[in-house]
Amino acid sequence: MSMRLSWLCAVLVGGAALFSLSACSDSSDVGLGVGPEADSLGGGEPQTVDVPPAHLDTTREVPLTGDNNRESPARSNWRFLVGAVEDPITTPALHVEAHGYLDVAGRSSLPDEIATAVADSLTAELRLPVTYLHGVSDAPIAVEVYDLSEEAVMDSARADASFPADMGMPASVDTAQISPTDSLVTIQLRPDWVADNLSVLQNTSNNGESFEENFPGFKIVAPNSEAVVGFSSLNSALRLTYADTLTADYAALKSATHIEQHTAAPAPDGHTLLQGGAGVGLALEWVYGSADIRSKITDTPAGQRPRLDSLPTTATTSRAEIQVPVDTVAMNDRTTNPDFSRPLPNGYRVLATRRPDANTPTCSSIFGVLGLASDDETCALPLVSTAAPGAALVGNEYALSLFERSFQRIRAGDSSLFTTFRVFIADRSSPDAGSGTTLQPGLPTTVPVLVPDRTADGAPGPPRATLTVTPL
Repeated sequence: MSMRLSWLCAVLVGGAALFSLSACSDSSDVGLGVGPEADSLGGGEPQTVDVPPAHLDTTREVPLTGDNNRESPARSNWRFLVGAVEDPITTPALHVEAHGYLDVAGRSSLPDEIATAVADSLTAELRLPVTYLHGVSDAPIAVEVYDLSEEAVMDSARADASFPADMGMPASVDTAQISPTDSLVTIQLRPDWVADNLSVLQNTSNNGESFEENFPGFKIVAPNSEAVVGFSSLNSALRLTYADTLTADYAALKSATHIEQHTAAPAPDGHTLLQGGAGVGLALEWVYGSADIRSKITDTPAGQRPRLDSLPTTATTSRAEIQVPVDTVAMNDRTTNPDFSRPLPNGYRVLATRRPDANTPTCSSIFGVLGLASDDETCALPLVSTAAPGAALVGNEYALSLFERSFQRIRAGDSSLFTTFRVFIADRSSPDAGSGTTLQPGLPTTVPVLVPDRTADGAPGPPRATLTVTPL
């Protein structure tokens, strides 16, 4: 019977990994794994079953952290990160450090008093609105600001990128400290820094372009901190103040974040760790028949293995979803310090890798929506935004389309549409399914989450595809 059912297995696995669906009933009410429930399918009545992935592993993709406020698409809520944190979500604690980069735009004009001022009458400070905090909130953070030594291409830089800076003498004052709980922090720059850069700061020629050509920007670090703080990439500024009253702001132009993960401790038992910033994600695979499945999970007892071949060949699928839940309870249990802050992500990314066959349709052809192609081989899938932060979920609208196309291909003796599905923290709101807008690669973040990779009794899951099928 398993050979007769291989076409259905291919459909289930090919489409399942892609999406989190809303099935006919709430997925929390459905038992994990296709077991005896599937054996009893019959009588033409709709039945909802869960299909766990045959293979689950971690994957890595270095995330995008750079931004340019003049480039499209505009990222009005982008941020850059500074500091270090030890997160007790793992044992030993997960140690992550972030260095921030900021460049500012030139001005086409300045108030006359500032344009003609001598250095002694001016002060300079960075004004940074706080939008993110990960770590201990009650400890002040000593920060250091350095001049970049050359113009940096921050646009679309990734988390492993770094830019050369003059690390000999900070541009900031020796006592520069910030409070991570303030809504706006200011970092004073040294008076001699103002004197050294006065001619550049007062240069407004070519509508400010001359300033930008000669002002490469800043590197901001806080190596001994107990928290990572995020600042608005759009609303940060360098401010000059004349005689303590008159001000001129140089608005943020570009930003980037370099992120290093210094420890790679294992996740708590029964979980897989997803790590923002480091780009550690979850890879899911569904394969197409009992023998193939069992070869993938030989360490799982036979009675607990997925049983795709228990589904009948003559069945129609009316709803489908794939859900990757996040164990927020386990995460909270591993945070004992009341002053420790670990924000939850606002969103996730699900990337589906198309089969490399020449006859595999494009992302837009599969789903009937433009703009889903992440690259030549990958479809970036819209998620159900209300499921975050508790889960990454792709809804029925996209999942069912995938299943229908996969059914057609398998019946014709072809392969399924997708191979591997990858889930990453994106930390920004996901467009709802049907919006036609895919999730951008993600705000820079350092937060981790725990995904349960099996139930308490050791069965596979709980990441799963939930299918509503009707035997004919």
